[in-house]
Amino acid sequence: MLRLGLADLHRELNAKFFEFAGWEMPMRYTNSLEEAISVRTNCGIFDVSHMGRFIIEGADASNFLQRATSNNVDIEVGRSKYTLTLNEGGGIRDDNVVFRLSDNKYIFVANAANRIKILNWFNELRKKWNMNIRIDDVTLGTFMFAIQGPKAREIFHNVTETQLKIKKFNLAVVNWRGEELIVSRTGYTGEDGYEVIIGDKGLASELFRSLVVAGAKPCGLVARDILRLEAGLVLYGNDIDEDINPIEAGLEFAVDLGKDFVGKGAIIEAINKGIERVRVGVLSFSRSAPRRGEGV
Repeated sequence: MLRLGLADLHRELNAKFFEFAGWEMPMRYTNSLEEAISVRTNCGIFDVSHMGRFIIEGADASNFLQRATSNNVDIEVGRSKYTLTLNEGGGIRDDNVVFRLSDNKYIFVANAANRIKILNWFNELRKKWNMNIRIDDVTLGTFMFAIQGPKAREIFHNVTETQLKIKKFNLAVVNWRGEELIVSRTGYTGEDGYEVIIGDKGLASELFRSLVVAGAKPCGLVARDILRLEAGLVLYGNDIDEDINPIEAGLEFAVDLGKDFVGKGAIIEAINKGIERVRVGVLSFSRSAPRRGEGV
């Protein structure tokens, strides 16, 4: 089982751990409902370093991601985009976010459970298409935090002594204590805030601790699941998988049929034939949400 680089800090903060996608992850620190409410009303912070992070760099980086994923990711430098990696049958291999750092350099974020699968798939496509790119898996050598909630940006600005003006799904590179932070106005909670990628372990620990001292409540994955469920955001392996296509999943917005990509033919066929199932939201009148496979 993989272990977070800041696991000792999380234990110091009274985290209770469980296994998730091959990682030992904080389940909760106090009470999951309290943690979720803190994100809705104030500010919470999550260590999401388990998420896969690839640097995709080279002359063909944009062309490669355009063909390998479903959305138009030929975006301006400093922008990010939600996209899908599909199989030839149109099923969802993974849902992803790409960050464009320069003309020929992207950060590609994959779900933890799919990191190796997508890395192998991308290397297979790179060789098949003879693309001039380099794919580096930097997951284990970097840290990623999500600071989310109505007060998240204010707290982050105060701690880092910055005043970012970036719009949602935009990013900035911030110099903090001599270390570059990649800061994007993205998240997985339905609230405003930032996701931050940092390389140095000592500074990552200092930043996380400083944000907690400034008012960000440490939150575990149970709270994150509550928040994303309320926001209608999909969880891979629960709401989407390789047997579900984007039309069935209600993710048409992440498909650009104006370009060629793996699985495009199958998506067009599904649109023309019509679908027999579709993802919908369900309002529960109990304190618990039904899990995959349960009757409703």
